[in-house]
Amino acid sequence: MMFDLVKRSAVVLAMALAAVTAAVAPAQAVSAYSGGHPYNSGCAGNGSQWASSPVAVYDGSTLVGYGYLRYSGGCQANWSEFQYANSTAYNNYTVGPSAWENGTTGTDQYSPNLAANPVYSRMVDGRSTACAGAQIYRYPSGQHVTWAFFACA
Repeated sequence: MMFDLVKRSAVVLAMALAAVTAAVAPAQAVSAYSGGHPYNSGCAGNGSQWASSPVAVYDGSTLVGYGYLRYSGGCQANWSEFQYANSTAYNNYTVGPSAWENGTTGTDQYSPNLAANPVYSRMVDGRSTACAGAQIYRYPSGQHVTWAFFACA
């Protein structure tokens, strides 16, 4: 009987501590735009800003284009974006941008639009540090050129 009383007291105490912990440290929700498309959602044109200086990406001495880490304060989301230097680069290269929450595994978001200019990744939660980069390939051979890191901010 004493054991049951101790057991019940422990359960009540555990429930009380859980309630206090939840009240003190509520879980943060992920941005509603995480995993979405920056252009289809309106985030790209609605209060967005460049989160990094452009990073020039080359294949030897050939300029392929410029990469960016983008941020929308209104959507609280980040994404990776790449703009081809010109139509020759667009026709001769394929770029696969990605964005991820820095230090958080499993948050990588890859490009849904490999045949566009600009080409961009899906969005990640922008309330903490995010990073961006891209894989660059020659087209149509698919030969890997480089991994280009754009920024973390």
